[in-house]
Amino acid sequence: MISASVAYAIISRDPKTSLDRIASQATVKRDADYYAENINKVKDVDDFLGNYKLYSYAMKAYGLDDMTYARAFMKKVLESDLTDPDSFANKLSDQRYKQFAAAFNFNAPKPDAQTDAQEDDLIDRYNASFTDQEKQAIKDTDYYSATIAEVQTVDDLVNDTRLRTYVLKTFGIDATYASKEFLRDVLTSDLNDPNSVVNLQGGEKYQALALQFSFNADGTVNGSAQTATQKNTVMEQYNLNSSTVIIDNEIFPDIVYTTKAAADYNKTYYESKIKTITNVDSLIADERLTDYIKAAYSLGPSSFGTDLSDTALKQILVDPAYANMMDATAVHQAFSFEADGSVLGPDGPQSDSLIQATSVNYMARYDDEAKAAIEEIVANYKTRMSDTRTMDNFSDIDSINDFLKTNKTGDLDKTNDDLPDLYQVALQAYGLTQEEVSKSVMRKLLASDPYDPAGYVASFKDDRVTQLARAFNFDGEGNASIQLQALSPAAMAKYATNYKSHVTMLMKDGPLKDKASKDATEEVDYFAKTMESVQSLDDFLEDDRLTGLILKSVGLDPKDYDEETLRKIFTSDPDDANSYLNTKADSKFKNIVADFNFDTAGNLTRAKLGIVQDRGALDRTQDAYLQQTLETQEGETNDGTRLALYFARKAPDITSLYSILGDKALFQVVTTAYNLPSQISSMDVDKQVALLEKFVDLKDLGDSKKVDKLVKRFTAMYDIQNVTTQSPALQILTGGG
Repeated sequence: MISASVAYAIISRDPKTSLDRIASQATVKRDADYYAENINKVKDVDDFLGNYKLYSYAMKAYGLDDMTYARAFMKKVLESDLTDPDSFANKLSDQRYKQFAAAFNFNAPKPDAQTDAQEDDLIDRYNASFTDQEKQAIKDTDYYSATIAEVQTVDDLVNDTRLRTYVLKTFGIDATYASKEFLRDVLTSDLNDPNSVVNLQGGEKYQALALQFSFNADGTVNGSAQTATQKNTVMEQYNLNSSTVIIDNEIFPDIVYTTKAAADYNKTYYESKIKTITNVDSLIADERLTDYIKAAYSLGPSSFGTDLSDTALKQILVDPAYANMMDATAVHQAFSFEADGSVLGPDGPQSDSLIQATSVNYMARYDDEAKAAIEEIVANYKTRMSDTRTMDNFSDIDSINDFLKTNKTGDLDKTNDDLPDLYQVALQAYGLTQEEVSKSVMRKLLASDPYDPAGYVASFKDDRVTQLARAFNFDGEGNASIQLQALSPAAMAKYATNYKSHVTMLMKDGPLKDKASKDATEEVDYFAKTMESVQSLDDFLEDDRLTGLILKSVGLDPKDYDEETLRKIFTSDPDDANSYLNTKADSKFKNIVADFNFDTAGNLTRAKLGIVQDRGALDRTQDAYLQQTLETQEGETNDGTRLALYFARKAPDITSLYSILGDKALFQVVTTAYNLPSQISSMDVDKQVALLEKFVDLKDLGDSKKVDKLVKRFTAMYDIQNVTTQSPALQILTGGG
């Protein structure tokens, strides 16, 4: 019989050859092929447990073949939520059960059209879109102000896309349908000629536009394209109009999101205009003034349910009793109107101090209505996207069809019918319009893989479209699916647990260990929260806290791996035997790379996902099966070889000496290697640990060279104890063991 020393030396010198030998065995190959072809055809956990060939193969791979009979027990293991510390598998002291559960997707997250994190991100973007549009309006105005002075011909304006768009938007003209030629004809028309293009074909908007420019009939200018007054009028009107673009006027006809710039214009207008008012009717006739007053004194829908009518406002201004009844006494007292509507006193409707007070109120409240409207829109979005059914919200968003339903058809709630639909909120959040992404296009986008570099989403070459598609989780059939993440929840739970174990494994109980444990928990919380937002390898590698946790969780020192090295590892082809991953990286990286859903370009990919088992888990299962088979077959010849291979395989995952005490095979290797008496097993457990500490350094178990040295010590001692003989020829061939 070949000695344990020689057998282990042969295998450890070239483990791949030994595993390839096992894989080529007819029975092993047949079982492996069957498993690979059928595991992702399994419908549910009962189907898996009922297929003995699949089930027993997996159980053997994870060293649980002695528990194959316990189907009910294993069902509870497989259905455990590994992110829940109180779940069945997590409560079991034997780590093999957690590893087994983590290898399958039986407790994968339920399909969710949009996770809470995705929803929060979309809503943050939606809220930010208002500020972004306001900032863009300021930039556009600055550009217009600087550039219009340089315009010397009508073509200079018409051919400058940014100027042309600015002008059209100022006067509420849709740039999509306004040709350059027609705009040129309008700008060079004579407003005093009833037969000119602008008067015959332009309409009021184009006439108002032409009024603010000074182009000659041939398109030239006499000095400049605009007078100072015309230029200021255009910029003021643009800022006023830009405030109505943010909330669609067809949906909110009475609510305008007023920008700060527009508020400043309104303030200037009000303060200069109010002094000219001679009676209440002239005030009421000026919509800009009444809007200002309503905003300043909170007389909008948030106070009255609907916008206060002009008739009611007039009555408040002239009738103190009515004002009191409407709880608007402060408004009445801010103005000086007689009961007949005439102005009382020489200062006009308001004194300087009252004008200032009104403006102070306005600048503090000018966007209150819009903010309230936005809050209502967001609340409706959350309600309709919620997984919780209510009397009004009777339908979950289980498909793209559900998502594209209007508020009128999507639920029983009638109060939200005039609010923007889910589809419209999503478009605005990502800076898109219905003209850019119609419902039919949206349907196709959401059913496409946004992570496929050659897919429909990528064909747009528009990051806004890509981010929009990635904000939702629908499959190719249009049904709600699960979110693609860089790491699955089960994998994140695995790394988090291992990290905590490695961080505290050499520490004695006490304040220092307690603090380390607390710090580790904070790091794990950060890891869990941040990994959800990782969209690429770049995102992951740029965060030292994320990479550090992963490396420490498997016993690697982050200081040994800079970003460039990690990038080489993660972008290697796992199937290429000559890749950096397979030739130069620590063997632990093979499993790490397999766990991450990145392709070799560093992008998220669905290619690694499986229905029951992802590709990485499937590969690990089959590798583990080969390793288990190798150990079993070697054990049939020499049990010392089996023990040696088992210890070498388990050593990197050992984070506590108690794990050695609890595993007969590991305990036998250590006691044999150091010739410890068998009687120590009857000692107090803590004393056993104290004794093992003199011989085993847990840090060394993460070093393959030191583990190999310990195992060789074991095989030598095992051979001595079992008086194994070895032929001189074999001893020469193996280098003496």
